[in-house]
Amino acid sequence: MEKVILIAGISGELLTEILQEALSRRFQTIVAMDPEVAHPPIGEDWEKHLRYLEWNKRSSLSAKSLVLETLSFADSLDEVFLVFEPPKDGRPLHELPIAEIEKTFDDWMKGFLFLSKELIFHFQRRKKGTLTLVQYEPILVISPLSLGASSFFRSLGNALFTQYQNEPFIVRGFQSSTVDAKDFARFLLAPREKPEKSYGKWTKYSGKSSFWSFGRSGS
Repeated sequence: MEKVILIAGISGELLTEILQEALSRRFQTIVAMDPEVAHPPIGEDWEKHLRYLEWNKRSSLSAKSLVLETLSFADSLDEVFLVFEPPKDGRPLHELPIAEIEKTFDDWMKGFLFLSKELIFHFQRRKKGTLTLVQYEPILVISPLSLGASSFFRSLGNALFTQYQNEPFIVRGFQSSTVDAKDFARFLLAPREKPEKSYGKWTKYSGKSSFWSFGRSGS
């Protein structure tokens, strides 16, 4: 049976590379996209393996609909990648429009909370599945808005690792600042000899063959 994955997050280089890598492995792939964002380019006709679904991060109802639409496309959902790339806006706080601050809270915080809630509920009912949080920061995060969003995502992962450590599904996280998004995507989707070593914690990928864990508490 083909593996079924859902990729959801902020559209960026890593999300596109994860999509490309998933298709190269012939996974059934669903990508959650903002209604106004253009679809990432793909090199071939992957109609049988790929489906784009709209995801309004401001709406809890949209998160619920996303999970239901995913299951109407595929019979199961094996793994979800929640992909975080921080806002690249480096302007100081006093120069940011209020609307930009509100959008960041909607996109980088509320959206992940709403969707995580629906996914956990789904995995609890199925008694299996993998929720993988991916924090990708190839540039230095310095602005209050970016640092706040980054800290939120990391703390969300820490809380989920602790709260759901005894559940029949898996929650894990990966962090990287490597500039090679393609290499990181390959690492994320590659089969692991001992996958349980990544469960319930953040694992940092350095872009080399070796990697190490930050431990359960995050950083």
